[in-house]
Amino acid sequence: MNRIKITVPASSGNIGSGFDTLGIAVSLRNYFEMEASETETQLEVIGGGGASLQPMCLEMVKAAARWFFQRSGLASRHFTFRVDNKIPIARGLASSATFRLAVLEGLNRMLNVKRSDSDIVKWAAELEGCSDNVVPCYYGGFCASGIVGDQLVHYEFPIPPVIDFVAVSPAKEVETDKARTVFTPAMPREDAIFTHTRGILLTAAFAQSDYEQIGDLLEDRFHQPQRQAAIPALAPLFDVIRAARDAGAIGAYLSGSGSTIMALTLEKKEAVGDAMSQVIAQYGMQSEIRYLKADNKGLTAKSF
Repeated sequence: MNRIKITVPASSGNIGSGFDTLGIAVSLRNYFEMEASETETQLEVIGGGGASLQPMCLEMVKAAARWFFQRSGLASRHFTFRVDNKIPIARGLASSATFRLAVLEGLNRMLNVKRSDSDIVKWAAELEGCSDNVVPCYYGGFCASGIVGDQLVHYEFPIPPVIDFVAVSPAKEVETDKARTVFTPAMPREDAIFTHTRGILLTAAFAQSDYEQIGDLLEDRFHQPQRQAAIPALAPLFDVIRAARDAGAIGAYLSGSGSTIMALTLEKKEAVGDAMSQVIAQYGMQSEIRYLKADNKGLTAKSF
């Protein structure tokens, strides 16, 4: 068995109207290293995350490993898993997806199991409960994906560096599992059509590089209004989106389940970030601004 080094980019899921389907990889990465252990599976974290999150992250790593061994029909093996954590946890930038993908890809390579990339990504999507974040983390670029029947179906294409992604993260966490409990069991027909139409048009606009037209296509009535109303950390959401557009952004949306709000802009990125942060401050919250580009490379892995 070899030592494996893996890097995985963050991703921004949903992109407004593309709930659980659309995502974009962005230029912020976690760095992982895996090697065999004779005793027990261990997690060593460098960088962000904090000691309080160590047990949660270790359990996530172990759960991903169990999933790999069960799906592969192999006996469990122990390993040491190190991460230089650069992606903020519970901020809607797919930190959990990077951990799960790195475990699955690492074990696949370390044990020379030779499962396909489609299997690895599908298993990660099963663990995550959706594919919109794991697919761009793995393949890079703009991705549309879903589980159709029992197969992972995905399409991806690169995003040029002309677009700046301004990620403004309030200093409050949003747990994805809790954020999924706020939805009503049914949606009015006009709201479904509103969101469905925009999601399809948004994908076409990105595919044709028609970026200046996507602002209104980021709107939805399925998840953003419900989460904004129910989760205190997301109270500033729509005011922040308006501030971003007033400052020159094409548009903005809730990244994943939050708390990060992501703006897309062709100019004035600093003005956009400052305007967004100022609104969040008016709600009594601190925030961190990150200026990102699309990551078209996706997951990388090397054996040593």
